[in-house]
Amino acid sequence: MTLPEDLFHFIWKYRLFRTTMLFTQSNKPLIIREIGVHNKDAGPDFIAARIRIGDTEWAGNIEIHVRASEWNLHGHQHDKAYNNVILHVVYDDDAMIYREDGTRLETLVLKPLIPSDVLSRYRSMMSSMHWIPCAKQIVHVPQVYKSQWLSRLLIERMEHRVKAIYELLAQQRGSWEDTCYLWAARCFGFKVNALAFEQLARSLPYATLAKYRQNQKAMEALLFGQAGLLGEASATEPYPRDLRKEYHYLRDLHALTPLSVSTWKFLRTRPSNFPTLRIAQFAALLNTRASLFASIVDVPDAEQLKIWLSSLPVNPYWEHHYRFGEPSATHGCQLGTSSVNNLLINLASGILFAYGKYIGKETYIYAAVDLLESLKAESNAVLDRFSALGFQAHHAGESQALLHLKNVYCDKRRCLECEIGLQIIKHTER
Repeated sequence: MTLPEDLFHFIWKYRLFRTTMLFTQSNKPLIIREIGVHNKDAGPDFIAARIRIGDTEWAGNIEIHVRASEWNLHGHQHDKAYNNVILHVVYDDDAMIYREDGTRLETLVLKPLIPSDVLSRYRSMMSSMHWIPCAKQIVHVPQVYKSQWLSRLLIERMEHRVKAIYELLAQQRGSWEDTCYLWAARCFGFKVNALAFEQLARSLPYATLAKYRQNQKAMEALLFGQAGLLGEASATEPYPRDLRKEYHYLRDLHALTPLSVSTWKFLRTRPSNFPTLRIAQFAALLNTRASLFASIVDVPDAEQLKIWLSSLPVNPYWEHHYRFGEPSATHGCQLGTSSVNNLLINLASGILFAYGKYIGKETYIYAAVDLLESLKAESNAVLDRFSALGFQAHHAGESQALLHLKNVYCDKRRCLECEIGLQIIKHTER
C-alpha cells in the first residue's frame, strides 16, 4: 500500500514517532520545541514551528513529503514562500534539497522513528472491507473519546445544515419568514419528496398563502392545486371537487403555474408518507400559524413543539383517503411520532441553530442542541449497525452525530481526521 503524505502530516501533528535523540541527515542534533500549526491552505504544511538544530534555535515553517525529491517535483526550489522552511520532514530521503535562495535544507527522516505498529494499524483500516474501516478496532476505544467526538460531530453536522439554510436566506433577501417556509417545505418532503416540496413552496410565495390563513379551503386548494394533484381529483367527491373549483379561481387571481403531477413520488412509498397526506398536514400547519418562524424560535421547548405538530387540524377527508378519489380504511391523519421527531430534528433545531449563529446569540444555539438532546435517538439501519459495534446513540443529538460520522468520515475513509481513528492508530490495546 502506498503511504499518503496526509499520513505523515498526521504522524507529525500527533508526534507519533520517537522524539528524543534526533539527528538531521547532516548529523546535527535536533530538538523539536513546537511542531507548528497545521496549515491546510497554500504554503508549507506546518507554520510557526520552533526547533533547535545544533546550537541554533530556529522559528519558521515545516514542510513534509513522503520522499525528499517531491520538494523539487512540487517546484518549491523556485518558490520564495518556502525560504522560511526550517526543516524538511520526509519518510524516504532520496535527494539533497535546496531552498530557492540556494541554501541547503536540513532534513529529518521519519522512517526509522515511526513504530511499526502505527503503520500497521493505519494499513489495517485503509484496507478494511468492513462496513466502516475501524469495525474491528472501535470496541477498544474508550467511551470518553467517542462521546467527545460525537459532541464535535453534532456541531459540525449543524454547521452543514446552516449552510443550506443560509443559501435559502440569501435567495430570499434576508427574510427569515420566507426562508423558514421553504425549509419547512423541504423537511415535510421527508427525503423522498423533499425536492418536490421545495419546488411547490417556490412556486407559491409565502406572502400569497398568508393571505388565506384560517381559510382552510383556500389554503388547501392553493397547495394541492400548485402541486398539480387536483387534476386526478375525483369529480364525484365534494371535497376534491370544491378544491379544484377554488384553485381555478385563485390560480387566475394570482397568475400561478402548477407543477406537473410527475414531480411527486408515490411508488415504493408507504401510504402514510404519500405526498397528498403530507401536503394536507403542511396546509394544516400553515393555516394555524400567523408566523411559522416565530412559532419555532419563540417556543423552542420540545414538549410544546411536539404537541403543536401532533395535533394539526388536518381535513377529515384524509382519515379515509391517502389519495384523491381512492377511499381507504379509516386511519390516523396526524404526523406520527417518528415524523414529529424528524421535523424537530431537521426543521426546528436547524432554524434555531442557524438563526442563533446569524444574529450572534448563543441562546438559540444552545436551545437547538438542548432540543436534540431531549429527543429520542432515531432508528435506522446505520444506527443499528453502530449499536451492534457497541456505539449506541442515547438521544437524537448523538444519532445525528453518528449519521454524520458514517457519511462524512467513514464512507470517505477520513480516518486520519477522526478522533476514533486517531485513538486506534495511537494505541494497540486499552
